[in-house]
Amino acid sequence: MLASSALKDRTVSNGVARAAMLYAEKAGLSPAQFSARTGIAQADLADPKGRIDGERHRRTVELMASLPLQLTYQLADGDAFFESLPLIGNPCLNAPTLRDALGSFARFRPIAGEFDHLLASHDAGTIRFEYIPEFAPSRDFQALFHFVALAVLVRAYDLGRETQFEVELTGDETPNRRHLAELFGTRPRFGCAANRMLFAAPHLDARASFYNSRIASAILQQSQQELQRIRRHGLAPVVEERIRKLIADDALDLQGAMLLQHLCAQLDTSRWSLNRRLQQEGTNFSQLELKVRLEESRRLLCSTSLGMAEISSRLGFTSQSAFTRFFRAQHGLAPTAFRQRAHGGEAV
Repeated sequence: MLASSALKDRTVSNGVARAAMLYAEKAGLSPAQFSARTGIAQADLADPKGRIDGERHRRTVELMASLPLQLTYQLADGDAFFESLPLIGNPCLNAPTLRDALGSFARFRPIAGEFDHLLASHDAGTIRFEYIPEFAPSRDFQALFHFVALAVLVRAYDLGRETQFEVELTGDETPNRRHLAELFGTRPRFGCAANRMLFAAPHLDARASFYNSRIASAILQQSQQELQRIRRHGLAPVVEERIRKLIADDALDLQGAMLLQHLCAQLDTSRWSLNRRLQQEGTNFSQLELKVRLEESRRLLCSTSLGMAEISSRLGFTSQSAFTRFFRAQHGLAPTAFRQRAHGGEAV
């Protein structure tokens, strides 16, 4: 799990918080009590495009985990998921095939938030999902929420069939298990080792009769614009800034994998979790490290009179020749030539 300071740089849709507040009210909590427990004020929920920071989302999940089972499992309403988050629902429910619909779900799910992992695999016509939560792992209502939404989505593309879902959940058996059995076609199993969902999808690429190609492009564009807006405030900028500060710290030896090790220690996360989050934002640690080192090398060459040996040392290279090879590979010219060109051809 990322440390609290990094959590504040991560967000979820305030639609998720609004839904949590409604179910907290059913448990007898007033809006004032909800705000006191989560730190989320009513004004925070007024903007439909607003976001809730990671620390307050953690407190919300922990509050929901403390509610009675019959209430938290009412969160498992797939139709409500797509209705309350149309920028996820619209591209999912207007896709040419089920494969495209599931792809849109994975692509645009971060609009709701990215405090979990939804792993997917496809083998011989069978699709498997595994849900890994970051908060309150002993309660599986978050996994169930996603599995119900996926079931609703798959059933929309059944084309006269009745897909049955095998569902395994880590938590205790829910009071409304009969309703879930009707929804999934089979009774979910509780007390399992992981949150998993499996179903056969032999017609993954069958054309959906309701697909409207005329509006599909506009729908996708709206969702993509929202995703880009959110990710401008994602984890990648935080990682870039941390890399920049670590490189500038002369007291640290950041050769090879040491930079990544120091970064993960600062963020209190594993390499796997860090890279998975960055992949969801369309990048990875190596790309961000390369970007920062290039930006810093250009800045030092253009705005300082430091020698090549000093610059290579500051940027964590083992030698001046290693820095020169790195810079030439990226820019096609040596750093000294780049500096001369930046200063109008005059040697510095």
